[in-house]
Amino acid sequence: MAKRLSLKIIDGGDLKGFAYLHPEVARQIDADIGSVVTFEEPNSAFWGAAEVRMSNDVPKDSIKIDIFVLDAALLVEGDVVQVELYDQDMMALEYVEFGLVPLSNKANTDDLVIRANKEIASLESILEKRLVYPNMVFNWSQLDVKVKILNTRPSLVGREFARIAFEALKNRSGYQFKTIGIATSFNAILCVDTSGSMKATDVPVHDIAHAREGLKDIAGENPEIKEFLKRFKEDTKVSRAEAAAMAVLLYLAEKVGRGYGEKVGIITFEKDANVMNFMSDYSDKQQPFIECTGRGKFLGLQMISSYVIDKIGEDGTLTNIGMALMKAHEVIEAFGDPKKPVMLILLTDGMHTVGPQPMKVLKEVFGDGRHNLVIYCIGLGERESIDEELMLAIAQYGNGTYHHVDNMTDLLEWYGRLANEFTLVVRGGNSDVHSPPNF
Repeated sequence: MAKRLSLKIIDGGDLKGFAYLHPEVARQIDADIGSVVTFEEPNSAFWGAAEVRMSNDVPKDSIKIDIFVLDAALLVEGDVVQVELYDQDMMALEYVEFGLVPLSNKANTDDLVIRANKEIASLESILEKRLVYPNMVFNWSQLDVKVKILNTRPSLVGREFARIAFEALKNRSGYQFKTIGIATSFNAILCVDTSGSMKATDVPVHDIAHAREGLKDIAGENPEIKEFLKRFKEDTKVSRAEAAAMAVLLYLAEKVGRGYGEKVGIITFEKDANVMNFMSDYSDKQQPFIECTGRGKFLGLQMISSYVIDKIGEDGTLTNIGMALMKAHEVIEAFGDPKKPVMLILLTDGMHTVGPQPMKVLKEVFGDGRHNLVIYCIGLGERESIDEELMLAIAQYGNGTYHHVDNMTDLLEWYGRLANEFTLVVRGGNSDVHSPPNF
Protein backbone atom coordinates (compact mmCIF):
# COMPACT_ATOMS: atom_id res chain seq x y z
CA MET A 1 0.00 0.00 0.00
CA ALA A 2 1.48 3.32 -1.08
CA LYS A 3 2.13 5.80 1.72
CA ARG A 4 0.11 8.99 1.45
CA LEU A 5 0.48 12.30 3.28
CA SER A 6 -1.82 15.34 3.56
CA LEU A 7 0.25 18.44 2.84
CA LYS A 8 -0.51 22.12 2.31
CA ILE A 9 0.54 23.66 -1.03
CA ILE A 10 3.05 26.49 -1.12
CA ASP A 11 3.30 28.35 -4.44
CA GLY A 12 7.01 28.16 -5.22
CA GLY A 13 6.98 30.37 -8.32
CA ASP A 14 9.27 29.23 -11.11
CA LEU A 15 10.83 26.03 -9.77
CA LYS A 16 11.55 24.59 -13.23
CA GLY A 17 8.79 22.02 -12.77
CA PHE A 18 9.95 20.62 -9.44
CA ALA A 19 8.13 20.04 -6.14
CA TYR A 20 10.13 20.57 -2.93
CA LEU A 21 9.69 18.49 0.23
CA HIS A 22 11.41 18.56 3.59
CA PRO A 23 13.85 15.61 3.66
CA GLU A 24 12.04 13.98 6.59
CA VAL A 25 8.72 14.19 4.75
CA ALA A 26 10.26 12.76 1.60
CA ARG A 27 11.55 9.77 3.56
CA GLN A 28 8.06 9.08 4.90
CA ILE A 29 6.81 8.33 1.39
CA ASP A 30 10.09 6.73 0.24
CA ALA A 31 10.83 9.59 -2.17
CA ASP A 32 14.37 10.45 -3.26
CA ILE A 33 15.72 13.29 -5.36
CA GLY A 34 14.49 12.52 -8.88
CA SER A 35 11.42 10.60 -7.67
CA VAL A 36 8.02 11.64 -8.96
CA VAL A 37 5.11 12.39 -6.64
CA THR A 38 1.45 12.91 -7.42
CA PHE A 39 -0.76 15.29 -5.47
CA GLU A 40 -4.55 15.48 -5.47
CA GLU A 41 -7.09 17.76 -3.82
CA PRO A 42 -9.70 15.20 -2.63
CA ASN A 43 -12.81 17.38 -2.90
CA SER A 44 -12.25 18.59 -6.47
CA ALA A 45 -10.13 15.66 -7.71
CA PHE A 46 -7.75 18.20 -9.30
CA TRP A 47 -4.31 16.69 -9.42
CA GLY A 48 -0.81 16.95 -10.83
CA ALA A 49 2.67 15.49 -10.68
CA ALA A 50 6.22 16.73 -10.32
CA GLU A 51 9.75 15.54 -9.79
CA VAL A 52 11.02 15.79 -6.23
CA ARG A 53 13.71 18.04 -4.82
CA MET A 54 14.45 18.49 -1.11
CA SER A 55 14.91 21.52 1.09
CA ASN A 56 15.09 21.99 4.84
CA ASP A 57 13.35 25.34 4.34
CA VAL A 58 10.04 23.68 3.40
CA PRO A 59 7.75 23.20 6.43
CA LYS A 60 7.08 19.58 7.31
CA ASP A 61 3.34 20.03 6.76
CA SER A 62 3.76 21.49 3.28
CA ILE A 63 4.86 20.85 -0.29
CA LYS A 64 6.30 23.69 -2.38
CA ILE A 65 5.25 23.30 -6.04
CA ASP A 66 6.23 25.03 -9.27
CA ILE A 67 3.63 27.65 -10.31
CA PHE A 68 3.34 26.22 -13.85
CA VAL A 69 2.52 22.78 -12.44
CA LEU A 70 -0.05 24.30 -10.07
CA ASP A 71 -1.75 26.23 -12.87
CA ALA A 72 -1.92 23.15 -15.09
CA ALA A 73 -3.44 21.16 -12.20
CA LEU A 74 -5.91 23.97 -11.32
CA LEU A 75 -4.51 24.08 -7.78
CA VAL A 76 -3.49 27.11 -5.71
CA GLU A 77 -1.50 27.95 -2.61
CA GLY A 78 -3.26 26.83 0.55
CA ASP A 79 -4.97 23.80 -0.99
CA VAL A 80 -4.45 20.63 1.03
CA VAL A 81 -3.50 17.72 -1.20
CA GLN A 82 -2.86 14.01 -0.82
CA VAL A 83 0.76 13.36 -1.78
CA GLU A 84 2.16 9.94 -2.67
CA LEU A 85 5.08 8.41 -4.54
CA TYR A 86 4.58 7.56 -8.21
CA ASP A 87 6.48 4.30 -8.57
CA GLN A 88 5.89 3.39 -12.23
CA ASP A 89 8.41 3.79 -15.05
CA MET A 90 7.96 6.85 -17.25
CA MET A 91 7.49 6.26 -20.98
CA ALA A 92 9.54 7.74 -23.79
CA LEU A 93 7.20 9.59 -26.15
CA GLU A 94 7.56 9.16 -29.90
CA TYR A 95 4.91 11.71 -30.89
CA VAL A 96 2.92 14.53 -29.26
CA GLU A 97 -0.05 16.50 -30.58
CA PHE A 98 -0.45 19.98 -29.08
CA GLY A 99 -3.81 21.74 -29.29
CA LEU A 100 -3.75 25.56 -29.37
CA VAL A 101 -6.61 27.61 -27.90
CA PRO A 102 -6.32 31.40 -28.47
CA LEU A 103 -6.87 33.56 -25.38
CA SER A 104 -7.46 36.79 -27.30
CA ASN A 105 -8.52 38.08 -30.71
CA LYS A 106 -4.91 39.02 -31.36
CA ALA A 107 -3.87 35.39 -30.92
CA ASN A 108 -6.73 34.07 -33.06
CA THR A 109 -5.03 34.32 -36.47
CA ASP A 110 -4.81 32.21 -39.61
CA ASP A 111 -1.09 31.71 -39.07
CA LEU A 112 -1.29 30.60 -35.43
CA VAL A 113 0.08 27.15 -36.21
CA ILE A 114 2.95 28.70 -38.17
CA ARG A 115 3.74 31.13 -35.35
CA ALA A 116 3.77 28.23 -32.92
CA ASN A 117 6.45 26.55 -35.01
CA LYS A 118 8.54 29.74 -35.06
CA GLU A 119 8.24 30.11 -31.27
CA ILE A 120 9.00 26.46 -30.53
CA ALA A 121 12.11 27.34 -28.49
CA SER A 122 9.94 29.06 -25.89
CA LEU A 123 7.65 26.01 -25.66
CA GLU A 124 10.68 23.78 -25.22
CA SER A 125 11.84 26.04 -22.40
CA ILE A 126 8.44 25.80 -20.68
CA LEU A 127 8.33 22.00 -20.83
CA GLU A 128 12.05 21.32 -20.46
CA LYS A 129 11.92 19.71 -16.99
CA ARG A 130 8.20 19.42 -16.48
CA LEU A 131 6.06 16.31 -16.68
CA VAL A 132 3.17 15.99 -19.09
CA TYR A 133 0.09 13.83 -18.70
CA PRO A 134 -3.20 13.17 -20.55
CA ASN A 135 -5.30 16.29 -21.30
CA MET A 136 -2.87 18.56 -19.48
CA VAL A 137 -3.59 22.26 -20.16
CA PHE A 138 -1.19 25.17 -19.64
CA ASN A 139 -0.59 28.75 -20.80
CA TRP A 140 1.91 29.65 -23.50
CA SER A 141 2.30 33.36 -22.87
CA GLN A 142 4.49 34.08 -25.91
CA LEU A 143 1.55 33.23 -28.19
CA ASP A 144 -1.24 34.16 -25.77
CA VAL A 145 -2.75 30.68 -26.05
CA LYS A 146 -3.59 27.74 -23.90
CA VAL A 147 -1.93 24.48 -24.89
CA LYS A 148 -3.59 21.12 -24.41
CA ILE A 149 -1.86 17.75 -24.71
CA LEU A 150 -4.29 16.07 -27.14
CA ASN A 151 -2.59 12.85 -28.15
CA THR A 152 0.68 11.06 -27.62
CA ARG A 153 2.30 7.91 -28.89
CA PRO A 154 2.52 5.73 -26.88
CA SER A 155 -0.77 6.86 -25.38
CA LEU A 156 -0.75 8.27 -21.87
CA VAL A 157 -3.76 7.02 -19.92
CA GLY A 158 -4.99 7.46 -16.40
CA ARG A 159 -2.15 8.81 -14.29
CA GLU A 160 0.75 8.05 -16.57
CA PHE A 161 3.40 10.70 -17.13
CA ALA A 162 6.21 11.47 -19.47
CA ARG A 163 8.85 14.10 -19.93
CA ILE A 164 9.08 15.56 -23.43
CA ALA A 165 12.50 15.45 -25.05
CA PHE A 166 12.00 17.59 -28.15
CA GLU A 167 15.17 16.50 -29.91
CA ALA A 168 14.20 12.86 -29.44
CA LEU A 169 10.75 13.60 -30.87
CA LYS A 170 12.24 15.25 -33.93
CA ASN A 171 14.26 12.11 -34.57
CA ARG A 172 11.17 9.95 -34.29
CA SER A 173 7.68 10.84 -35.50
CA GLY A 174 7.64 14.45 -34.38
CA TYR A 175 5.18 16.74 -32.70
CA GLN A 176 2.16 18.42 -34.23
CA PHE A 177 0.26 21.66 -33.70
CA LYS A 178 -3.44 22.07 -34.37
CA THR A 179 -5.95 24.75 -33.41
CA ILE A 180 -8.93 24.07 -31.17
CA GLY A 181 -12.19 25.96 -31.37
CA ILE A 182 -11.15 28.12 -34.33
CA ALA A 183 -11.03 27.50 -38.05
CA THR A 184 -7.82 28.41 -39.80
CA SER A 185 -8.27 29.81 -43.30
CA PHE A 186 -5.72 28.42 -45.76
CA ASN A 187 -5.21 28.12 -49.49
CA ALA A 188 -4.45 24.78 -51.10
CA ILE A 189 -2.94 23.06 -54.13
CA LEU A 190 -4.01 19.56 -55.17
CA CYS A 191 -1.39 17.71 -57.25
CA VAL A 192 -2.86 14.58 -58.81
CA ASP A 193 -0.95 11.86 -60.64
CA THR A 194 -2.66 11.09 -63.97
CA SER A 195 -0.07 8.68 -65.38
CA GLY A 196 -1.04 5.41 -67.03
CA SER A 197 -0.75 3.29 -63.88
CA MET A 198 -3.57 5.29 -62.31
CA LYS A 199 -5.94 3.39 -64.60
CA ALA A 200 -5.51 0.22 -62.50
CA THR A 201 -8.94 -0.81 -61.20
CA ASP A 202 -8.08 -1.95 -57.69
CA VAL A 203 -9.59 0.59 -55.24
CA PRO A 204 -12.48 -0.92 -53.22
CA VAL A 205 -15.65 1.16 -52.79
CA HIS A 206 -17.33 0.77 -49.44
CA ASP A 207 -19.42 3.02 -47.19
CA ILE A 208 -19.10 6.25 -49.20
CA ALA A 209 -22.81 6.83 -49.91
CA HIS A 210 -22.88 10.02 -47.83
CA ALA A 211 -20.00 11.58 -49.78
CA ARG A 212 -21.49 10.52 -53.11
CA GLU A 213 -24.89 12.03 -52.32
CA GLY A 214 -23.32 15.28 -51.17
CA LEU A 215 -21.39 15.59 -54.41
CA LYS A 216 -24.56 14.94 -56.41
CA ASP A 217 -26.09 18.03 -54.84
CA ILE A 218 -23.09 20.12 -55.89
CA ALA A 219 -23.04 18.63 -59.40
CA GLY A 220 -26.52 19.95 -60.01
CA GLU A 221 -27.71 19.07 -63.48
CA ASN A 222 -24.25 18.44 -64.92
CA PRO A 223 -24.78 15.11 -66.73
CA GLU A 224 -21.07 14.27 -66.97
CA ILE A 225 -20.54 14.48 -63.23
CA LYS A 226 -23.73 12.57 -62.50
CA GLU A 227 -22.57 9.81 -64.80
CA PHE A 228 -19.15 9.84 -63.15
CA LEU A 229 -20.61 9.43 -59.65
CA LYS A 230 -22.62 6.40 -60.80
CA ARG A 231 -19.33 4.50 -61.15
CA PHE A 232 -18.92 4.39 -57.36
CA LYS A 233 -21.22 1.49 -56.56
CA GLU A 234 -21.03 -0.15 -53.15
CA ASP A 235 -18.74 -3.20 -52.90
CA THR A 236 -17.20 -2.69 -56.35
CA LYS A 237 -13.78 -1.43 -57.40
CA VAL A 238 -12.88 1.71 -59.31
CA SER A 239 -9.67 2.87 -60.91
CA ARG A 240 -7.10 4.81 -58.91
CA ALA A 241 -7.70 7.79 -61.18
CA GLU A 242 -11.45 7.71 -60.51
CA ALA A 243 -10.77 7.49 -56.79
CA ALA A 244 -8.41 10.47 -57.00
CA ALA A 245 -10.96 12.53 -58.95
CA MET A 246 -13.62 11.80 -56.33
CA ALA A 247 -11.22 12.86 -53.58
CA VAL A 248 -10.53 16.16 -55.38
CA LEU A 249 -14.25 16.84 -55.68
CA LEU A 250 -14.81 16.11 -52.00
CA TYR A 251 -11.95 18.38 -50.97
CA LEU A 252 -13.32 21.25 -53.03
CA ALA A 253 -16.86 20.69 -51.79
CA GLU A 254 -15.60 20.95 -48.21
CA LYS A 255 -13.71 24.13 -49.06
CA VAL A 256 -16.79 25.69 -50.66
CA GLY A 257 -18.86 24.69 -47.64
CA ARG A 258 -16.48 26.51 -45.29
CA GLY A 259 -17.21 29.79 -47.08
CA TYR A 260 -13.92 31.46 -46.17
CA GLY A 261 -12.98 32.60 -49.65
CA GLU A 262 -10.05 30.21 -49.79
CA LYS A 263 -8.21 29.54 -53.04
CA VAL A 264 -7.46 26.09 -54.46
CA GLY A 265 -5.17 25.26 -57.37
CA ILE A 266 -5.40 22.00 -59.35
CA ILE A 267 -2.31 20.42 -60.96
CA THR A 268 -2.29 17.14 -62.86
CA PHE A 269 0.97 15.46 -63.75
CA GLU A 270 2.31 12.56 -65.80
CA LYS A 271 5.26 13.21 -68.16
CA ASP A 272 4.41 16.93 -67.88
CA ALA A 273 2.54 18.97 -65.27
CA ASN A 274 -0.54 21.01 -66.12
CA VAL A 275 -2.23 23.77 -64.12
CA MET A 276 -5.95 24.29 -64.50
CA ASN A 277 -7.02 27.90 -65.11
CA PHE A 278 -10.30 29.56 -64.10
CA MET A 279 -12.02 32.83 -64.92
CA SER A 280 -11.77 35.34 -62.10
CA ASP A 281 -14.95 36.41 -60.34
CA TYR A 282 -13.72 39.99 -60.43
CA SER A 283 -12.26 40.42 -63.91
CA ASP A 284 -12.22 38.86 -67.37
CA LYS A 285 -8.77 37.36 -66.75
CA GLN A 286 -7.87 33.77 -66.11
CA GLN A 287 -6.17 32.67 -62.90
CA PRO A 288 -4.57 29.35 -61.85
CA PHE A 289 -6.95 28.72 -58.94
CA ILE A 290 -10.60 28.60 -58.00
CA GLU A 291 -11.96 30.94 -55.33
CA CYS A 292 -14.18 28.77 -53.14
CA THR A 293 -16.82 31.45 -52.68
CA GLY A 294 -18.73 33.89 -54.85
CA ARG A 295 -20.90 33.38 -57.88
CA GLY A 296 -18.55 31.11 -59.78
CA LYS A 297 -17.82 28.52 -57.12
CA PHE A 298 -20.27 25.82 -58.25
CA LEU A 299 -19.43 26.29 -61.91
CA GLY A 300 -15.78 25.95 -60.95
CA LEU A 301 -16.44 22.64 -59.24
CA GLN A 302 -18.15 21.29 -62.32
CA MET A 303 -15.28 22.46 -64.53
CA ILE A 304 -12.75 20.79 -62.24
CA SER A 305 -14.66 17.52 -62.35
CA SER A 306 -14.62 17.50 -66.14
CA TYR A 307 -10.97 18.58 -66.27
CA VAL A 308 -9.71 15.84 -63.94
CA ILE A 309 -11.84 13.20 -65.63
CA ASP A 310 -10.52 14.22 -69.06
CA LYS A 311 -6.92 14.19 -67.86
CA ILE A 312 -7.11 10.71 -66.40
CA GLY A 313 -8.34 9.46 -69.73
CA GLU A 314 -5.19 10.53 -71.53
CA ASP A 315 -2.34 8.12 -72.14
CA GLY A 316 0.70 8.69 -69.99
CA THR A 317 3.35 6.33 -68.71
CA LEU A 318 5.77 8.71 -67.00
CA THR A 319 5.53 10.52 -63.66
CA ASN A 320 7.04 13.98 -63.26
CA ILE A 321 6.71 14.88 -59.58
CA GLY A 322 9.45 17.50 -59.76
CA MET A 323 7.62 19.51 -62.43
CA ALA A 324 4.38 19.31 -60.42
CA LEU A 325 6.18 20.89 -57.46
CA MET A 326 7.61 23.64 -59.67
CA LYS A 327 4.13 24.43 -60.95
CA ALA A 328 2.83 24.41 -57.39
CA HIS A 329 5.28 27.14 -56.45
CA GLU A 330 4.03 29.24 -59.38
CA VAL A 331 0.43 28.83 -58.20
CA ILE A 332 1.39 29.84 -54.66
CA GLU A 333 2.93 33.02 -56.06
CA ALA A 334 -0.28 33.66 -58.02
CA PHE A 335 -2.39 33.35 -54.86
CA GLY A 336 -1.03 36.73 -53.84
CA ASP A 337 -1.50 35.98 -50.13
CA PRO A 338 2.07 35.63 -48.81
CA LYS A 339 0.98 35.51 -45.15
CA LYS A 340 -1.83 32.98 -45.60
CA PRO A 341 -0.89 29.32 -44.94
CA VAL A 342 -0.82 26.97 -47.92
CA MET A 343 -1.51 23.24 -47.96
CA LEU A 344 -0.08 21.15 -50.80
CA ILE A 345 -1.44 17.62 -51.27
CA LEU A 346 0.51 15.34 -53.59
CA LEU A 347 -1.19 12.09 -54.62
CA THR A 348 0.60 9.42 -56.62
CA ASP A 349 0.60 5.66 -57.12
CA GLY A 350 4.16 5.33 -58.32
CA MET A 351 7.64 6.72 -58.49
CA HIS A 352 9.24 9.81 -59.96
CA THR A 353 10.45 8.70 -63.41
CA VAL A 354 11.15 11.85 -65.44
CA GLY A 355 12.03 15.51 -65.01
CA PRO A 356 13.83 17.43 -62.23
CA GLN A 357 14.46 15.70 -58.91
CA PRO A 358 11.63 16.56 -56.48
CA MET A 359 13.78 17.29 -53.42
CA LYS A 360 16.09 19.49 -55.47
CA VAL A 361 13.07 21.41 -56.76
CA LEU A 362 11.72 21.92 -53.24
CA LYS A 363 15.03 23.26 -51.96
CA GLU A 364 15.56 25.51 -54.97
CA VAL A 365 12.10 27.08 -55.26
CA PHE A 366 11.04 27.13 -51.62
CA GLY A 367 14.39 27.30 -49.81
CA ASP A 368 13.82 28.34 -46.21
CA GLY A 369 10.73 30.33 -47.09
CA ARG A 370 8.34 27.46 -46.40
CA HIS A 371 7.17 28.37 -42.90
CA ASN A 372 3.62 28.94 -44.15
CA LEU A 373 3.56 25.72 -46.20
CA VAL A 374 2.53 22.22 -45.19
CA ILE A 375 2.87 19.29 -47.60
CA TYR A 376 0.91 16.06 -47.35
CA CYS A 377 1.80 13.13 -49.57
CA ILE A 378 -0.66 10.32 -50.27
CA GLY A 379 0.36 7.02 -51.79
CA LEU A 380 -2.54 5.24 -53.51
CA GLY A 381 -2.52 1.59 -54.52
CA GLU A 382 0.17 -1.06 -54.16
CA ARG A 383 2.76 -0.08 -51.61
CA GLU A 384 5.68 -1.75 -53.36
CA SER A 385 5.13 0.44 -56.43
CA ILE A 386 5.36 3.70 -54.47
CA ASP A 387 8.61 5.43 -53.54
CA GLU A 388 7.53 5.86 -49.92
CA GLU A 389 10.94 7.07 -48.84
CA LEU A 390 10.70 9.96 -51.30
CA MET A 391 7.09 10.68 -50.30
CA LEU A 392 8.11 10.82 -46.65
CA ALA A 393 11.08 13.11 -47.44
CA ILE A 394 8.84 15.52 -49.36
CA ALA A 395 6.26 15.55 -46.56
CA GLN A 396 8.90 16.08 -43.89
CA TYR A 397 10.39 18.97 -45.83
CA GLY A 398 6.95 20.58 -45.82
CA ASN A 399 6.13 19.89 -42.15
CA GLY A 400 3.44 17.40 -43.09
CA THR A 401 2.99 13.64 -43.19
CA TYR A 402 2.92 10.77 -45.66
CA HIS A 403 -0.04 8.42 -45.66
CA HIS A 404 -0.74 5.27 -47.67
CA VAL A 405 -4.31 4.37 -48.67
CA ASP A 406 -5.73 1.50 -50.70
CA ASN A 407 -9.49 2.04 -50.45
CA MET A 408 -12.06 4.78 -51.07
CA THR A 409 -13.16 5.09 -47.43
CA ASP A 410 -9.71 6.00 -46.13
CA LEU A 411 -8.92 8.21 -49.13
CA LEU A 412 -12.07 10.32 -48.77
CA GLU A 413 -11.73 10.54 -45.00
CA TRP A 414 -8.15 11.78 -45.36
CA TYR A 415 -9.05 14.43 -47.95
CA GLY A 416 -12.08 15.51 -45.94
CA ARG A 417 -9.96 16.15 -42.86
CA LEU A 418 -7.27 17.96 -44.79
CA ALA A 419 -9.84 20.33 -46.31
CA ASN A 420 -10.87 21.52 -42.86
CA GLU A 421 -7.80 21.37 -40.68
CA PHE A 422 -4.42 23.02 -41.17
CA THR A 423 -1.91 21.21 -38.98
CA LEU A 424 1.84 21.32 -38.96
CA VAL A 425 4.21 18.54 -37.92
CA VAL A 426 7.71 19.35 -36.72
CA ARG A 427 10.37 16.70 -36.82
CA GLY A 428 13.76 15.77 -38.20
CA GLY A 429 15.57 12.57 -39.08
CA ASN A 430 13.59 9.53 -40.24
CA SER A 431 10.16 8.50 -39.09
CA ASP A 432 8.09 5.40 -39.65
CA VAL A 433 6.55 5.40 -43.10
CA HIS A 434 3.98 2.85 -42.06
CA SER A 435 2.55 4.73 -39.09
CA PRO A 436 2.64 8.51 -39.54
CA PRO A 437 0.99 10.68 -36.89
CA ASN A 438 -2.79 10.57 -36.96
CA PHE A 439 -4.92 13.69 -36.97
